[in-house]
Amino acid sequence: MIYFRAMKKVLVAYSANNVAAREFIIGVFNFVNEGNEWSIQMLGNPYDITPETVMDAKRDGINGILTGLNKVTPGYKALLESGIPLVLNNFPAKFPPPAKPNICVIRNDELAIGRKCAMFLRSKGNFRSFAYVPDKEKSWWSTYRQRGFRIELARQGMACKTFRDSRMTLTDWLRSLEKPAAIMATNDVTGTRVLEACRAAGINVPGQVAVIGVDNDEIVCNGIRPTLTSLHPNHIEQARRAAEELNRIMNGKSKTRSLILIPPIRIVERASTEKVPPTGFLIKKALAYIAEHSTEGITARDVAKHLKVSTSLLRLRFRTVYGKSVRDQILDTRFSAVNNLLKTTEYGLDQIALKTGFSSATLLSNAYKSRFGLSPGRFRKKILTPSKTACTQATSKSLKELSPIPHS
Repeated sequence: MIYFRAMKKVLVAYSANNVAAREFIIGVFNFVNEGNEWSIQMLGNPYDITPETVMDAKRDGINGILTGLNKVTPGYKALLESGIPLVLNNFPAKFPPPAKPNICVIRNDELAIGRKCAMFLRSKGNFRSFAYVPDKEKSWWSTYRQRGFRIELARQGMACKTFRDSRMTLTDWLRSLEKPAAIMATNDVTGTRVLEACRAAGINVPGQVAVIGVDNDEIVCNGIRPTLTSLHPNHIEQARRAAEELNRIMNGKSKTRSLILIPPIRIVERASTEKVPPTGFLIKKALAYIAEHSTEGITARDVAKHLKVSTSLLRLRFRTVYGKSVRDQILDTRFSAVNNLLKTTEYGLDQIALKTGFSSATLLSNAYKSRFGLSPGRFRKKILTPSKTACTQATSKSLKELSPIPHS
Protein backbone atom coordinates (compact mmCIF):
# COMPACT_ATOMS: atom_id res chain seq x y z
CA MET A 1 0.00 0.00 0.00
CA ILE A 2 1.31 3.48 -0.87
CA TYR A 3 0.80 6.27 1.64
CA PHE A 4 0.76 9.91 0.65
CA ARG A 5 1.58 12.71 3.02
CA ALA A 6 -1.29 15.15 3.35
CA MET A 7 -0.44 18.57 2.01
CA LYS A 8 -0.42 21.26 4.69
CA LYS A 9 -2.52 24.32 4.06
CA VAL A 10 -0.58 27.38 5.24
CA LEU A 11 -1.73 30.97 5.38
CA VAL A 12 1.14 33.46 4.89
CA ALA A 13 -0.05 36.91 5.95
CA TYR A 14 2.82 39.17 5.02
CA SER A 15 3.20 42.45 3.16
CA ALA A 16 5.89 42.79 0.48
CA ASN A 17 6.44 46.54 0.69
CA ASN A 18 10.15 46.46 1.60
CA VAL A 19 13.22 44.33 1.00
CA ALA A 20 13.00 42.59 4.39
CA ALA A 21 9.44 41.43 3.68
CA ARG A 22 10.27 40.36 0.13
CA GLU A 23 13.29 38.34 1.28
CA PHE A 24 11.15 36.73 4.00
CA ILE A 25 8.62 35.57 1.42
CA ILE A 26 11.47 34.24 -0.76
CA GLY A 27 12.72 32.26 2.23
CA VAL A 28 9.30 30.70 2.79
CA PHE A 29 9.03 29.59 -0.84
CA ASN A 30 12.58 28.26 -0.71
CA PHE A 31 11.47 26.03 2.17
CA VAL A 32 8.47 24.78 0.17
CA ASN A 33 10.62 24.14 -2.90
CA GLU A 34 12.96 21.97 -0.85
CA GLY A 35 10.23 19.31 -0.99
CA ASN A 36 7.94 20.29 1.87
CA GLU A 37 4.28 19.61 1.10
CA TRP A 38 2.68 22.99 1.62
CA SER A 39 -0.21 24.66 -0.15
CA ILE A 40 0.23 28.38 0.46
CA GLN A 41 -2.49 31.00 0.61
CA MET A 42 -1.21 34.59 0.59
CA LEU A 43 -2.69 37.50 2.49
CA GLY A 44 -0.97 40.75 1.46
CA ASN A 45 -1.32 42.57 4.78
CA PRO A 46 -1.00 40.96 8.22
CA TYR A 47 -3.41 43.55 9.60
CA ASP A 48 -6.10 42.11 7.38
CA ILE A 49 -6.22 39.29 9.91
CA THR A 50 -9.41 39.84 11.88
CA PRO A 51 -11.44 37.58 14.17
CA GLU A 52 -13.56 36.80 11.09
CA THR A 53 -10.45 35.89 9.07
CA VAL A 54 -9.37 33.49 11.82
CA MET A 55 -12.83 31.85 11.88
CA ASP A 56 -12.65 31.45 8.07
CA ALA A 57 -9.18 29.90 8.39
CA LYS A 58 -10.42 27.29 10.88
CA ARG A 59 -13.41 26.51 8.66
CA ASP A 60 -11.19 26.15 5.57
CA GLY A 61 -8.88 23.71 7.35
CA ILE A 62 -5.79 25.98 7.49
CA ASN A 63 -3.09 23.95 9.25
CA GLY A 64 -0.76 26.80 10.12
CA ILE A 65 -0.20 30.55 9.86
CA LEU A 66 2.94 32.62 9.28
CA THR A 67 2.48 36.32 9.85
CA GLY A 68 4.39 39.54 10.46
CA LEU A 69 2.15 41.22 13.02
CA ASN A 70 4.05 43.66 15.24
CA LYS A 71 1.30 44.95 17.49
CA VAL A 72 -1.62 43.54 19.45
CA THR A 73 -4.84 43.62 17.42
CA PRO A 74 -8.24 41.90 17.72
CA GLY A 75 -7.01 39.54 15.00
CA TYR A 76 -3.90 38.70 17.04
CA LYS A 77 -6.03 37.88 20.09
CA ALA A 78 -8.24 35.66 17.93
CA LEU A 79 -5.13 33.85 16.65
CA LEU A 80 -4.01 33.14 20.23
CA GLU A 81 -7.37 31.61 21.06
CA SER A 82 -7.74 29.66 17.82
CA GLY A 83 -5.26 26.88 18.56
CA ILE A 84 -3.98 27.04 14.95
CA PRO A 85 -0.17 26.52 14.79
CA LEU A 86 1.27 30.00 14.51
CA VAL A 87 4.70 31.55 13.93
CA LEU A 88 4.93 35.29 14.53
CA ASN A 89 7.78 36.97 12.67
CA ASN A 90 9.35 40.06 14.29
CA PHE A 91 6.66 40.31 16.95
CA PRO A 92 7.64 43.19 19.29
CA ALA A 93 10.27 42.42 21.89
CA LYS A 94 8.31 44.37 24.52
CA PHE A 95 5.71 41.56 24.49
CA PRO A 96 6.84 38.19 25.89
CA PRO A 97 6.40 35.21 23.52
CA PRO A 98 2.99 33.62 24.14
CA ALA A 99 3.48 30.59 26.38
CA LYS A 100 1.49 28.24 24.17
CA PRO A 101 2.72 24.99 22.59
CA ASN A 102 1.33 25.97 19.17
CA ILE A 103 3.02 29.40 18.96
CA CYS A 104 6.61 30.44 18.24
CA VAL A 105 8.10 33.92 17.82
CA ILE A 106 11.07 34.48 15.51
CA ARG A 107 12.84 37.76 14.91
CA ASN A 108 16.07 39.48 13.98
CA ASP A 109 18.56 39.84 16.81
CA GLU A 110 18.18 43.62 16.84
CA LEU A 111 20.71 44.11 19.64
CA ALA A 112 23.29 42.17 17.60
CA ILE A 113 22.55 44.37 14.58
CA GLY A 114 23.33 47.50 16.59
CA ARG A 115 26.47 45.99 18.10
CA LYS A 116 27.78 44.84 14.73
CA CYS A 117 27.32 48.30 13.22
CA ALA A 118 29.17 49.88 16.15
CA MET A 119 32.09 47.45 15.81
CA PHE A 120 32.30 48.11 12.09
CA LEU A 121 32.35 51.88 12.46
CA ARG A 122 34.95 51.67 15.24
CA SER A 123 37.16 49.67 12.89
CA LYS A 124 37.04 52.43 10.24
CA GLY A 125 39.11 54.98 12.13
CA ASN A 126 39.24 57.46 14.99
CA PHE A 127 35.95 59.34 15.05
CA ARG A 128 35.32 62.22 17.40
CA SER A 129 31.63 61.38 17.77
CA PHE A 130 29.14 58.56 17.17
CA ALA A 131 25.42 59.02 16.57
CA TYR A 132 22.21 57.14 15.83
CA VAL A 133 19.23 58.16 13.68
CA PRO A 134 15.98 56.23 14.39
CA ASP A 135 13.06 55.83 12.01
CA LYS A 136 10.31 58.44 12.06
CA GLU A 137 7.80 56.03 13.63
CA LYS A 138 10.14 55.22 16.58
CA SER A 139 9.56 51.49 15.96
CA TRP A 140 10.44 48.96 18.66
CA TRP A 141 13.12 47.34 16.49
CA SER A 142 14.72 50.75 15.94
CA THR A 143 14.90 51.23 19.70
CA TYR A 144 16.58 47.83 20.13
CA ARG A 145 19.11 48.53 17.37
CA GLN A 146 19.94 51.80 19.07
CA ARG A 147 20.36 49.98 22.38
CA GLY A 148 22.78 47.46 20.85
CA PHE A 149 24.72 50.30 19.18
CA ARG A 150 25.02 52.17 22.50
CA ILE A 151 25.98 49.04 24.46
CA GLU A 152 28.87 48.22 22.14
CA LEU A 153 30.13 51.80 22.03
CA ALA A 154 29.93 52.07 25.83
CA ARG A 155 31.92 48.85 26.12
CA GLN A 156 34.68 50.60 24.18
CA GLY A 157 34.40 53.82 26.18
CA MET A 158 32.45 55.77 23.54
CA ALA A 159 29.26 57.81 23.89
CA CYS A 160 26.39 57.94 21.40
CA LYS A 161 24.16 60.87 20.45
CA THR A 162 20.64 60.26 19.14
CA PHE A 163 18.73 62.44 16.71
CA ARG A 164 15.42 63.68 18.10
CA ASP A 165 13.39 65.46 15.44
CA SER A 166 11.36 67.34 18.03
CA ARG A 167 14.40 69.43 18.97
CA MET A 168 16.01 70.44 15.65
CA THR A 169 16.14 69.54 11.98
CA LEU A 170 18.31 66.64 10.85
CA THR A 171 20.48 69.06 8.86
CA ASP A 172 21.16 71.28 11.90
CA TRP A 173 21.77 68.25 14.10
CA LEU A 174 24.33 66.86 11.63
CA ARG A 175 26.10 70.23 11.60
CA SER A 176 26.29 70.13 15.42
CA LEU A 177 28.15 66.81 15.55
CA GLU A 178 31.89 66.85 16.19
CA LYS A 179 33.69 65.79 13.02
CA PRO A 180 34.71 63.30 11.88
CA ALA A 181 31.50 61.56 12.97
CA ALA A 182 30.15 58.03 12.48
CA ILE A 183 26.39 57.53 12.15
CA MET A 184 24.21 54.44 12.25
CA ALA A 185 20.86 54.90 10.50
CA THR A 186 18.23 52.45 11.72
CA ASN A 187 17.55 51.22 8.16
CA ASP A 188 18.46 52.05 4.57
CA VAL A 189 15.56 54.45 4.01
CA THR A 190 16.68 56.43 7.06
CA GLY A 191 20.25 56.21 5.74
CA THR A 192 19.20 57.99 2.55
CA ARG A 193 17.63 60.75 4.68
CA VAL A 194 20.96 61.17 6.46
CA LEU A 195 22.93 61.33 3.19
CA GLU A 196 20.52 63.88 1.69
CA ALA A 197 20.73 66.00 4.86
CA CYS A 198 24.54 65.85 4.71
CA ARG A 199 24.41 67.09 1.14
CA ALA A 200 22.08 69.95 2.13
CA ALA A 201 24.40 70.86 5.02
CA GLY A 202 27.51 70.79 2.84
CA ILE A 203 28.97 67.91 4.88
CA ASN A 204 31.38 65.63 3.02
CA VAL A 205 30.62 61.90 3.16
CA PRO A 206 32.69 59.96 4.09
CA GLY A 207 35.38 62.61 4.73
CA GLN A 208 33.51 64.30 7.60
CA VAL A 209 30.71 61.83 8.29
CA ALA A 210 30.57 58.06 7.74
CA VAL A 211 27.08 56.50 7.42
CA ILE A 212 25.81 52.92 7.69
CA GLY A 213 22.24 51.69 7.19
CA VAL A 214 20.48 48.35 7.74
CA ASP A 215 18.72 45.94 5.33
CA ASN A 216 21.11 46.07 2.33
CA ASP A 217 18.34 47.06 -0.04
CA GLU A 218 20.49 47.18 -3.18
CA ILE A 219 18.09 49.44 -5.09
CA VAL A 220 18.17 52.02 -2.30
CA CYS A 221 21.84 51.63 -1.35
CA ASN A 222 23.19 51.82 -4.91
CA GLY A 223 20.73 54.46 -6.07
CA ILE A 224 21.92 57.26 -3.78
CA ARG A 225 25.20 59.17 -4.00
CA PRO A 226 27.43 58.39 -2.30
CA THR A 227 26.30 54.77 -2.24
CA LEU A 228 25.25 53.56 1.20
CA THR A 229 27.09 50.97 3.30
CA SER A 230 24.55 48.63 4.90
CA LEU A 231 24.27 45.71 7.31
CA HIS A 232 22.50 42.68 5.82
CA PRO A 233 20.16 40.91 8.26
CA ASN A 234 19.52 37.29 7.39
CA HIS A 235 15.87 37.63 6.30
CA ILE A 236 15.89 34.52 4.11
CA GLU A 237 17.33 32.34 6.87
CA GLN A 238 14.84 33.89 9.28
CA ALA A 239 11.99 32.82 6.97
CA ARG A 240 13.41 29.32 6.57
CA ARG A 241 13.62 28.89 10.35
CA ALA A 242 10.10 30.25 10.75
CA ALA A 243 8.77 27.78 8.18
CA GLU A 244 10.74 24.98 9.79
CA GLU A 245 9.26 25.71 13.21
CA LEU A 246 5.73 25.97 11.83
CA ASN A 247 6.19 22.64 10.05
CA ARG A 248 7.39 21.07 13.28
CA ILE A 249 4.34 22.34 15.21
CA MET A 250 1.90 21.30 12.45
CA ASN A 251 3.39 17.79 12.47
CA GLY A 252 2.78 17.46 16.21
CA LYS A 253 6.42 17.82 17.22
CA SER A 254 7.50 20.16 19.99
CA LYS A 255 8.97 23.48 18.94
CA THR A 256 12.66 24.04 19.69
CA ARG A 257 11.89 27.14 21.80
CA SER A 258 9.33 29.91 22.09
CA LEU A 259 11.67 32.63 20.84
CA ILE A 260 14.30 32.31 18.09
CA LEU A 261 16.73 35.14 17.33
CA ILE A 262 18.48 35.29 13.94
CA PRO A 263 21.89 37.04 13.87
CA PRO A 264 22.84 39.32 10.94
CA ILE A 265 24.93 37.99 8.05
CA ARG A 266 27.45 40.65 7.09
CA ILE A 267 28.09 44.30 6.29
CA VAL A 268 28.26 45.34 2.63
CA GLU A 269 30.61 48.31 2.41
CA ARG A 270 30.00 51.06 -0.10
CA ALA A 271 31.19 54.63 -0.58
CA SER A 272 29.53 56.13 2.53
CA THR A 273 32.16 54.60 4.83
CA GLU A 274 35.19 54.27 2.54
CA LYS A 275 37.34 56.88 4.21
CA VAL A 276 40.26 58.48 2.38
CA PRO A 277 43.45 57.76 4.36
CA PRO A 278 44.93 60.70 6.34
CA THR A 279 47.62 62.61 4.44
CA GLY A 280 50.60 61.43 6.50
CA PHE A 281 49.48 57.81 6.34
CA LEU A 282 48.87 58.09 2.59
CA ILE A 283 52.36 59.45 1.90
CA LYS A 284 53.99 56.83 4.13
CA LYS A 285 52.19 53.99 2.33
CA ALA A 286 53.01 55.50 -1.06
CA LEU A 287 56.73 55.74 -0.25
CA ALA A 288 56.80 52.16 1.03
CA TYR A 289 55.10 50.88 -2.14
CA ILE A 290 57.43 52.88 -4.39
CA ALA A 291 60.51 51.61 -2.51
CA GLU A 292 59.39 48.01 -3.01
CA HIS A 293 58.15 48.20 -6.61
CA SER A 294 59.90 51.13 -8.31
CA THR A 295 62.15 48.84 -10.40
CA GLU A 296 59.07 47.09 -11.85
CA GLY A 297 58.16 49.99 -14.14
CA ILE A 298 55.29 51.25 -11.99
CA THR A 299 53.57 54.62 -12.55
CA ALA A 300 51.69 57.06 -10.32
CA ARG A 301 48.47 55.35 -11.44
CA ASP A 302 49.73 52.00 -10.07
CA VAL A 303 50.55 53.58 -6.70
CA ALA A 304 47.11 55.24 -6.49
CA LYS A 305 45.40 51.96 -7.38
CA HIS A 306 47.29 50.15 -4.62
CA LEU A 307 46.26 52.82 -2.09
CA LYS A 308 42.63 52.85 -3.35
CA VAL A 309 42.60 56.61 -3.98
CA SER A 310 42.37 58.67 -7.14
CA THR A 311 45.58 59.48 -9.03
CA SER A 312 44.79 63.20 -8.85
CA LEU A 313 44.37 63.08 -5.06
CA LEU A 314 47.65 61.17 -4.64
CA ARG A 315 49.53 63.66 -6.83
CA LEU A 316 48.08 66.62 -4.94
CA ARG A 317 48.83 65.19 -1.48
CA PHE A 318 52.31 64.03 -2.53
CA ARG A 319 53.41 67.36 -3.99
CA THR A 320 51.88 69.38 -1.14
CA VAL A 321 53.47 67.32 1.65
CA TYR A 322 56.57 65.80 0.07
CA GLY A 323 57.52 68.64 -2.28
CA LYS A 324 57.91 66.54 -5.42
CA SER A 325 55.79 64.56 -7.83
CA VAL A 326 55.04 60.86 -7.52
CA ARG A 327 56.83 60.32 -10.85
CA ASP A 328 59.98 62.06 -9.56
CA GLN A 329 59.98 59.89 -6.44
CA ILE A 330 59.65 56.73 -8.54
CA LEU A 331 62.53 57.86 -10.81
CA ASP A 332 64.72 58.85 -7.84
CA THR A 333 64.26 55.40 -6.36
CA ARG A 334 64.97 53.69 -9.70
CA PHE A 335 68.11 55.77 -10.32
CA SER A 336 69.28 54.94 -6.81
CA ALA A 337 69.00 51.25 -7.73
CA VAL A 338 70.86 51.94 -11.02
CA ASN A 339 73.74 53.68 -9.19
CA ASN A 340 73.97 50.87 -6.67
CA LEU A 341 74.35 48.30 -9.48
CA LEU A 342 76.91 50.50 -11.27
CA LYS A 343 78.98 50.70 -8.07
CA THR A 344 78.75 47.12 -6.82
CA THR A 345 78.50 44.93 -9.94
CA GLU A 346 80.02 44.51 -13.35
CA TYR A 347 76.63 44.20 -15.06
CA GLY A 348 76.34 45.69 -18.51
CA LEU A 349 73.84 48.45 -19.18
CA ASP A 350 71.36 46.02 -20.73
CA GLN A 351 71.26 43.95 -17.54
CA ILE A 352 70.96 47.02 -15.31
CA ALA A 353 68.12 48.40 -17.43
CA LEU A 354 66.27 45.09 -17.13
CA LYS A 355 66.70 44.98 -13.35
CA THR A 356 65.59 48.57 -12.73
CA GLY A 357 62.45 48.82 -14.86
CA PHE A 358 63.85 50.52 -17.99
CA SER A 359 62.78 48.94 -21.25
CA SER A 360 66.21 49.28 -22.89
CA ALA A 361 69.82 50.34 -22.27
CA THR A 362 69.29 53.29 -24.64
CA LEU A 363 66.29 54.57 -22.69
CA LEU A 364 68.21 54.17 -19.43
CA SER A 365 71.25 55.99 -20.80
CA ASN A 366 69.19 58.90 -22.14
CA ALA A 367 67.19 59.26 -18.91
CA TYR A 368 70.37 59.04 -16.87
CA LYS A 369 72.11 61.76 -18.90
CA SER A 370 69.03 63.97 -18.59
CA ARG A 371 68.98 63.54 -14.80
CA PHE A 372 72.73 63.64 -13.95
CA GLY A 373 74.43 65.26 -16.94
CA LEU A 374 76.66 62.26 -17.69
CA SER A 375 76.28 58.71 -18.99
CA PRO A 376 76.05 55.66 -16.71
CA GLY A 377 79.44 54.51 -18.05
CA ARG A 378 81.08 57.82 -17.12
CA PHE A 379 79.56 57.59 -13.66
CA ARG A 380 80.96 54.09 -13.18
CA LYS A 381 84.45 55.21 -14.24
CA LYS A 382 84.25 58.23 -12.01
CA ILE A 383 83.29 56.05 -9.04
CA LEU A 384 85.81 53.31 -9.68
CA THR A 385 88.86 55.46 -10.58
CA PRO A 386 89.29 57.03 -7.14
CA SER A 387 88.97 53.59 -5.65
CA LYS A 388 91.79 52.27 -7.83
CA THR A 389 93.98 55.30 -6.98
CA ALA A 390 93.32 54.85 -3.30
CA CYS A 391 94.11 51.18 -3.63
CA THR A 392 97.44 51.96 -5.39
CA GLN A 393 98.39 54.49 -2.73
CA ALA A 394 97.53 52.04 0.04
CA THR A 395 99.57 49.33 -1.64
CA SER A 396 102.60 51.63 -2.03
CA LYS A 397 102.33 52.61 1.61
CA SER A 398 102.17 48.97 2.65
CA LEU A 399 105.23 48.10 0.55
CA LYS A 400 107.21 50.91 2.14
CA GLU A 401 106.24 49.64 5.56
CA LEU A 402 107.37 46.17 4.58
CA SER A 403 110.72 47.37 3.18
CA PRO A 404 113.83 46.38 5.22
CA ILE A 405 114.84 48.93 7.83
CA PRO A 406 117.97 50.67 6.59
CA HIS A 407 121.13 50.17 8.64
CA SER A 408 122.23 53.20 10.54
